[in-house]
This record gives sequence, C-alpha cells and structure tokens, in this order.
Amino acid sequence: MPVNAEMCATCPWREGSPYAYLRPGLEESALGHASRICHSTGKNNAINRRTGKPEALCRGARNAQLQFLAGLGFLSEPTDAAWTAKCRELGIQQDRKKRSK
Repeated sequence: MPVNAEMCATCPWREGSPYAYLRPGLEESALGHASRICHSTGKNNAINRRTGKPEALCRGARNAQLQFLAGLGFLSEPTDAAWTAKCRELGIQQDRKKRSK
C-alpha cells in the first residue's frame, strides 16, 4: 500500500493536531503490529466514514517506524530510502508509489 508523502492536515503526529491524544496507541500499534492507514484515506476508520480517497499508509506512523528501526540499528538512517534498501535486502517487494496528502 502506498505511503502518504506528507502528514495529512489532522495527523496525530502533526504539531497541534486535535487527534494528538491518539498518538500513543497508534504508535504502539505501528511499532508492534502493522503500519497504520491514514485516517484521511479509505473508509470506515476511527474518524471518517468515507473520505473518497483510496487507502494509504499514515506518514506520521511511518516516520515513527523509521525513527524506531533506525534507533535499533535495523535501518541505516530514518528515511524512506533506507526502508526501501532494507526491503530490497530482505527480498520484500513494496509499492514505491507515494500519495500526496
């Protein structure tokens, strides 16, 4: 699934977001279970019933994953390029497309 190129306007990781209170649980889920789908995409999510946009992964959650994995030394740096390189190294296919906000 593509990753948003930028955090959406109300991303829980964005400074001043009205949904910042959701960040701890979303971060725990993103780090321990799976990537998170942006609440401004797809349908029937915690905030929006229908967005009219195809699902995309949350940029804020991905940034948290990148920071964590780089901190562990699993990624060489907290960037999408390092993520792509690690996926290639491990033989994991990924969709390289990114969606704009």
